[in-house]
Parts: sequence; C-alpha cells; structure tokens
Amino acid sequence: AKGLDLSYESYWDNKAYASVAAFYKKLDTYIVTTARPADFAPFITAGTQVLPSTIGEFSGPINGSGGNIKGLEATASLPFNMVSSYLDGFGLVANAALTKSSVNLPDTAEGGSGNMPLPGLSEKVGSLTLYYEKNGFSARVADRYRSDFVGEVSTFTGDRTPTYIAAEKIVDLQLGYEFQDGPLKNLSFNLSVNNLTDATFQRYRKTKENIIEEVKYGKTILFGVNYKM
Repeated sequence: AKGLDLSYESYWDNKAYASVAAFYKKLDTYIVTTARPADFAPFITAGTQVLPSTIGEFSGPINGSGGNIKGLEATASLPFNMVSSYLDGFGLVANAALTKSSVNLPDTAEGGSGNMPLPGLSEKVGSLTLYYEKNGFSARVADRYRSDFVGEVSTFTGDRTPTYIAAEKIVDLQLGYEFQDGPLKNLSFNLSVNNLTDATFQRYRKTKENIIEEVKYGKTILFGVNYKM
C-alpha cells in the first residue's frame, strides 16, 4: 500500500485547537478468504469413507484486487471560557470524517452475492462531546455515530463471517465529583452510563430492509469510588 496525508492545525492560547486533514491510500491488493471447488481425490486413503464425489469446497486466503481509500477529517476542541467568562468550565470536542473507497471484494456475508465494500469502513463517522469541569465537578455527554459498515460475527461453528451492520448512534454520560479540601480531599466519585438512549444493534442481508438480527443491549451503569494517596 502507498499513502499520502496532508493536515493543517491551528492552536489558540494553548487551550483550543482545530485541524483538518485529507488522506489518500492506494492498496495494491487486499487479502480475502473465499471458498472454491477442489478435487480431494489425491488425499483419499484406504480408510476414507466412500463419498458420492471427490469434489468438495476448499476455503482459504487469496490476493484480491486493490483500490483506493480517500477522505477528509476535521477535529475541534474549544473551552467556552474563550467565548465568555460566564461559561468557564464548559467546553466541547468534536470530530467528523468522510471516507470513500473503491475497493470491492467478493461478498462472503450471509446471503451475499456479487461484491461488498471494504470491511470495517463506515463512510461517515462523527463524535461530539460536551463537558463541564470546575471546582471538583465534572460532567460529560458524548454522542458518537458511524454509518453502515461490513463487520464480523461468529457462526455456530465458531468461525468468523462478514455481515452487514446498520448505522449506529451511541450516547454516553459521565458524572463525577472530587473533594478539593478537608478530610475527604482526593476522594472522588464517578457515575457512568453507557448507551444512555438504549440504541439498537441491527444486522441485515445486502439491503437494509432485510433485517436478520435486531438486539437492544440496554444501558450499562457503572459507579466508582477513588482515593488518591
């Protein structure tokens, strides 16, 4: 593979920054696992069970065709006290990326046919975090998004197989407080709620209308107590 990256970054008062980047990668080849017919006659011994045919299916990695991956990414971090002193302690961190790929692979997903896009690649991803940190108090709410992509799941035999996964949007929340003075100084409490909005996980066959799995995992709530010596 060959790659080219170009970025521009700007910083303000060692507090805020913004960046934008462009990237291009040329893949000469991409390794894929495919199944193809094979004649197992040379491997038959006297003790081999008699079968109707010696032609079977053989799975293994091959060098697939290559292609390119290109995209744009933007990131920003801004404490709001740079806008107004009344907003001291508040801030945001944001990130977004748009990626395109010309890589097409044999569709080995469940019920697939033809070609499929590059596994693990979402064309659109983004995140936004709003926070407050002051006088021992801390609060963060983070929203992250990724568009449809090809992922992997385990089959009933334990093998990994590609699958189409629908776009997802996950919201997490974190609250905390650390005592600043007195006998409880350096004692802190932390509450985290992952998947606050109880987002749904979906898998589908080729088209989004053909849903094969829909699961709600629910929220995960974590509470912690820490003390720094």
